[in-house]
Amino acid sequence: MAITNGYCTLAQFKTLPEIDSTNATDDTFVEETITRISREIDRECGKWFYARTLTRTYDIPPDRQLDLDVPLLTVTTLTNGDATTIAATDYTLFDPNTSPYYAIRLKQSSSVIWLPDSDGNIQNVLSVAGTWGYVSRSATDDRSVQLIRNTETLCLIWSLAEYKRRYGFGVEGKSTVTAAGVVITPTALPDSARMILESLKRVY
Repeated sequence: MAITNGYCTLAQFKTLPEIDSTNATDDTFVEETITRISREIDRECGKWFYARTLTRTYDIPPDRQLDLDVPLLTVTTLTNGDATTIAATDYTLFDPNTSPYYAIRLKQSSSVIWLPDSDGNIQNVLSVAGTWGYVSRSATDDRSVQLIRNTETLCLIWSLAEYKRRYGFGVEGKSTVTAAGVVITPTALPDSARMILESLKRVY
């Protein structure tokens, strides 16, 4: 299978010292693991670290600022409640000094206002088509590159831990069995990875 929006690649995984890069037997398992761990990172952090093309709908806000529920990277089309397209010259993405964005603000100099649909509804009548997520994996600015590297490193460490567990090894070594027959498996995620995960959770 192919990796879907993974935070590391199969090739990167197979360059790890613990992996026999000539052995393709486990490739499918590794690809599935990388995809699963990438989505687990998203779940843990409450955000995703790749550009996702979506159209999201919103209620008309009480003022000129439309607050967004997920981070926005780019706008393709902003559509008012009356189905007309709002030009990019009529709004500002906020905060304008950094990406991603968390609000769309109609300019005070613009005559455009938020409008209901033809039936007067104000709920879910504004639509924003664009790319959403906390970072684009193709970004090259320093801040984005650091985020990409952190998610990449975390995904590699976590996927390797899952790979080891498949063969009865934990991060700190092989599982042990006590005299009472209790299997003790070392933690699936080392402290270094947990530190990265916690730092990603704090990112706004």
